[in-house]
Amino acid sequence: MLFTNLNKIVKTGLLTNNFKAKVSLREKQNIRLRSDVESVLSCREWIKTITNNTFDSTRILGVVAVAKGAENYLPYTIPKIITKISEIGVIADIVIGLNNGFECQSVIERFSLIPNVQVIHLYTGEKLANNIPAKIFDNAKCEGEVYSLSNIDYQSSQHRIFVVHQKKGEYTAGKIRVLGDIYASLLLRSIENGWIPPAILVAFDAESQFLVEQKYAFIEPESNGLMLMVNKLKNEPEIDILGTRNKFAVYQKSILDGMKVLLPNFSEEIPPLQFFLDAVHGRYIGYQWMPGGGTLGKTDVLISLLVVISQRYPGTRSEDSHLTILAKHAGFIGKIFLDVVSINRTPSLTDMTTGEEQTNAWIEQIFRWDSGYQGLKLCYGVHNIKFIVSNQIPLSIFAEPIQFLKILQGRDKINIKTVFKKVKTLVIAFLNSQNIKKKSLDNPDILQGSKTKASW
Repeated sequence: MLFTNLNKIVKTGLLTNNFKAKVSLREKQNIRLRSDVESVLSCREWIKTITNNTFDSTRILGVVAVAKGAENYLPYTIPKIITKISEIGVIADIVIGLNNGFECQSVIERFSLIPNVQVIHLYTGEKLANNIPAKIFDNAKCEGEVYSLSNIDYQSSQHRIFVVHQKKGEYTAGKIRVLGDIYASLLLRSIENGWIPPAILVAFDAESQFLVEQKYAFIEPESNGLMLMVNKLKNEPEIDILGTRNKFAVYQKSILDGMKVLLPNFSEEIPPLQFFLDAVHGRYIGYQWMPGGGTLGKTDVLISLLVVISQRYPGTRSEDSHLTILAKHAGFIGKIFLDVVSINRTPSLTDMTTGEEQTNAWIEQIFRWDSGYQGLKLCYGVHNIKFIVSNQIPLSIFAEPIQFLKILQGRDKINIKTVFKKVKTLVIAFLNSQNIKKKSLDNPDILQGSKTKASW
């Protein structure tokens, strides 16, 4: 009896300690989230005050961070985005951040040949720590005054491409690191020095295309999804951030004006988990993040979010999910525009990773994202992020199964063969996701500190 009672006491004590530990962790996560949100709101208020809440409606600002491999996409995507912005009736200011010493000289030189385009080269100085933005100059020696954007030097008919050459260094590897330099050192500092930024900012990836796909119809390859997005922002000014729906595609080699490029092949089958993510993104709870490859928003909102994220979390590799979490808790109004997709490259079913441990590249892609999710879960707590980002099957699928089947169906005719194939694909996706979850639980992204690794 004595040992039985002692056992109960020990177990009760352990349960109490576990409960207290969970409550303590949860409170720490809540405090961290509140602190980040307060910093975002403070930064936005500062921008609105210093600009007198005035923004340039004649231009659209675009920001993209690129690294090795981007030379396969930029020759196509940058001219396309400039063309789409022109069709809207405004001028483009595109900032391209070349991460960690990456260069693609021949590609950049071609941008100078685009009619009505001015290319401006900028250079970062030494990055002193992973969360300190490097100063930006207009010369490779990084001498003289720090560079600031200006409204005075506009040639009103010209689009501008700012190429930020980030110096290779100990603290520079990773998308979030060059974004930190762009958003804090270039954009925020320029605002401080009197620059009036464009009202709308578009964040995209090297391979991004903004295309229209309405009600499961075929993607319109020459459509202007950007125009639909901008019009929606103008017609619904209460929206702060507007995301595209994610659309995966396997890319294939092609030739554009004598240059080798990679273009999406929409007829090639995509891997199972990517197929599932396409079906649920933007439509279901837990899959509501604004994609890094296609997000438009009010410039002051997006700058505030990314300045805080890049300086506080230099290890994040899921800045789009991170941004969405903070935006939601800050009270910003965000929506996914289901009629517009941004194209996201995925490896083919047969592509393998390089290195000692070879694995399917499409599985490695999902593992990387799931590790990012685990990092965010530890940072803010699953209770604060589950409605935005999750690695669980959304239960609402089972509440409206017919609707989900229509989404899966797409343009395919429903018959036994297609139903069997799609169900089989989902089963494979589910089985692979379980293995990936187990692995990512042991390998969450480290978001803060000297051991952060923002590249892959």
